[in-house]
Amino acid sequence: MWRVTVLVVFALGLVQSQHLIDSSEHGVTPGKIKTNCTCGLSNKSPKRVIGGDESGVNEWPMMVGIIVFEIGDRKNVFICGGTIITHRHIVTAGHCVHDDKGQPLTVDQLGFLLGAHDLRKINYNDPNEARKAEKIIPHPKYIWPTAYDVAIAVMPTITFTPVIGPACLPTQRFDIENKILKVTGWGFTTPYGPPSDVLKKTNLIGYNHGHCGQFYKMVLNAVFERNDPYQVCTSQLNTSQCRGDSGGPIMWLDPDTNRYTLVAAVSFATPICHQYPQVNSDISYFEPWIQQVISETYPEEKTCAKVV
Repeated sequence: MWRVTVLVVFALGLVQSQHLIDSSEHGVTPGKIKTNCTCGLSNKSPKRVIGGDESGVNEWPMMVGIIVFEIGDRKNVFICGGTIITHRHIVTAGHCVHDDKGQPLTVDQLGFLLGAHDLRKINYNDPNEARKAEKIIPHPKYIWPTAYDVAIAVMPTITFTPVIGPACLPTQRFDIENKILKVTGWGFTTPYGPPSDVLKKTNLIGYNHGHCGQFYKMVLNAVFERNDPYQVCTSQLNTSQCRGDSGGPIMWLDPDTNRYTLVAAVSFATPICHQYPQVNSDISYFEPWIQQVISETYPEEKTCAKVV
């Protein structure tokens, strides 16, 4: 258990050494380096908020909620998050566009919520509030439930406004290790509780990929030997993404641009989601495929990124 103890101490030390407080300037004022188009903005209130609290209304314009219109006798069931990357494209997890038996969900079964904050206030019968995609494209190597766990929803035109807009994308392979990251979602606030009614946010730590394996093997006595280059690991003790955040954005505040860059999409975690590392799909790994999908569907659309 020695290696596990070392990892826990490492995590605690990293948390204590970082200021995990949101600045009212983060994602608001321009940085010293520009982006090629508007992206990664945040609508902050003047109040500073410690990670793990409710997001401000429309604080995260890139955030998307995904619902299934009907599951058995339940209607408008929240299942996942996603991220806007162009006027026509939303990135999410592959398992978010499949049912619990691994069968693809159709465009008529899924609704995409843009500019949402409080799920209780959504008019799910309004196609402008619960939008349908034109096409759903999982990664060609996707295997249910979480291998190559990424998908793109091709949408009717998304009009960008102050409360609806894209995240920035990385300009190269992104090293997540030791980075302080932001995750947002309506995911369960306790491991077995209901989803949150309002959008939440919290701060995470990017880990070396091998740390996930240490926890899964030694703490859970489970086999976890994924060395897949498309996965990255995040964690933070007692506050982390939970079930229901799947597919949602994990973002890094680029200090050069002061804009939020999408670095991962939430993939999976243990049922006790706040105690162990989570595994996520590395957006920088998948970016060539993302760009290919864009060029094959709406080639006039472009993603936004830092000017280098």
